[in-house]
Amino acid sequence: MSEAAEHPPPPHFLRGFVRLTQPYWTEPGRWRPRVLVVILLLVVCAQVGLALRLNLWSADLFNALERRSTEHAIAQIGIFALIVMGTMAVNTAHLYTRRLLDIDWRRWLTKRVVQNWMNDARHYQASLIPGDHANPDGRIAEDVRISTEGAIDLASSLFSCVLMLVTFIGILWSLSGWVEVAGINIPGHLVLLALLYAGIGTLVAFVLGRPLVRATNTRQTREADFRLSLVQALGAAEPIALARAEPIARQHIGSHFEDIAPVWRDQSNFLARLVAFSSGYTTLAAVFPILVGTPRFLSGALSLGGLMQSAQAFQQVTSALSWPVDNLPRIAEWRASVERVLALVEAVNTVTLEAARTGSTAINLDREGVAWLGVRDLWIAAPDGTAMLADLTMQVAQGERVLVNGDPDAAAALFRVVAGIWPWGRGHVDLPSDDHMIAVGRRPFLSEGTLREVLNSQEGGVVHDDPTLIETLGSVGLSHLTERLDHEANWDLLLNGADLQRLSFARVLLFRPSWIVLGNATDALDPASADAMLQLLIDTLPDAGVFMLGSHPGSAEAFTRQLTLERAADGEVLLHEVHARRTAAKNPRSRRAGLVDWLRQGFGN
Repeated sequence: MSEAAEHPPPPHFLRGFVRLTQPYWTEPGRWRPRVLVVILLLVVCAQVGLALRLNLWSADLFNALERRSTEHAIAQIGIFALIVMGTMAVNTAHLYTRRLLDIDWRRWLTKRVVQNWMNDARHYQASLIPGDHANPDGRIAEDVRISTEGAIDLASSLFSCVLMLVTFIGILWSLSGWVEVAGINIPGHLVLLALLYAGIGTLVAFVLGRPLVRATNTRQTREADFRLSLVQALGAAEPIALARAEPIARQHIGSHFEDIAPVWRDQSNFLARLVAFSSGYTTLAAVFPILVGTPRFLSGALSLGGLMQSAQAFQQVTSALSWPVDNLPRIAEWRASVERVLALVEAVNTVTLEAARTGSTAINLDREGVAWLGVRDLWIAAPDGTAMLADLTMQVAQGERVLVNGDPDAAAALFRVVAGIWPWGRGHVDLPSDDHMIAVGRRPFLSEGTLREVLNSQEGGVVHDDPTLIETLGSVGLSHLTERLDHEANWDLLLNGADLQRLSFARVLLFRPSWIVLGNATDALDPASADAMLQLLIDTLPDAGVFMLGSHPGSAEAFTRQLTLERAADGEVLLHEVHARRTAAKNPRSRRAGLVDWLRQGFGN
């Protein structure tokens, strides 16, 4: 099968985003987002209606002033107060409704992405394959937020600008009248001038803004490098202190900060030019239609109110026409976040499909409650599809203690296959039911909470009383923790590697499984302690089958059998489809730059 067929090009980011988020709007019973959208659209219509009413009010006010009508001027003040209160209420409703929709959509999408990612070891498997899906924490916490909030903000502002444009172009056209240019009568000249004014302004802003975008991107990169140097210094705090290397660390941090200064200066220069132009453009937009309409006002063809109304309508039209350029950075940021979320989703989908393989080219897990733990005709592949372990068959019965060592990568892969989290390979794995087997790796997962909760956290386990917990902690050499059963902490960070492995054995003793699979579960212990932990399992659970894979620093005498693994020959492709997919993923995907990408590129790129 061709590489293109194995790794088809990703869909357009907009189609991919719609496919990912469509169920939020279309699933049965999801009335809340639909109601919020309707309310949001109605509020936007109300905002445009109030802007229109303010435009008409300006005509009425200045006409009253032109007539020197005190009564009508005072009435317009009252109307203006109502418009202001209405604007305050509508803008507040818009903010509140939009934020309700923001958090509701973000909650739904976050739950959907996390559910697929944090399921059946997909988060672990996705981290092993190549592709642009690193830092899933940032993609879920930040990019999902930007994807949902950005979509709502852009859609809402675009709908508002379209309504503004449709509404005020008609007003501007009606107020323009006819002008004679070179003997030709031209209708709606203010509309044509608004289009020309917005076009020239957009072009100049684009020319001035392109280098600013490049400078901003460079500055963000330099800022990220500076933050990374701080994080690295924090992570290496002890080695730096022991080596008395603070001056070197300070110099390293300082050099990264100094890298920010030149690009900050460039950004300031480009920003100053753009701000200077924008200030003049905005100021002139308020006066330009008045200057153009003054001859018609002086000739009596246009009232003072009509002149001021046309000025406001001109501003609204030029503002609406400037929406694409005004929102270009926001569109680019939104697109980048959407593509980052889609890349993570694509990686999870890839490993999900690979884990779902069955038949002769897949690892088939048999959980029918067999009376042993074993593998038959098992071949294990690396995540890139190349062979790691060839044609292994073995069984572990209850009461047996089997040590499998040798090639560390092969042993680690076999441990993950038996634990059910490694989908790459082919063959059969016979497993007892989950409530009779436990797999223990180098470091246990300890959720935040009290020590009592950590010890009782095995799924399906019973809640043990204090005497049992205290006795178990003492048996594994953690007597110093018995007074801290109700102490709440992040135990994974609080305990060292040896104590974490002792705590893992304590949880095994409390769970009392029939089969125990250990993967480098004693490598942080000294040989005597490693042997003591193993002997404790044998004495407490004499009928349990113990399957230890990887290094064991202690003696091998307690094991009934020992097997040494050898890694398969390098380069042999076991899973051809997976290998083709990985090869394609390592190559950058060619994609023509879209309009947004092209507009965001700075000069000289």
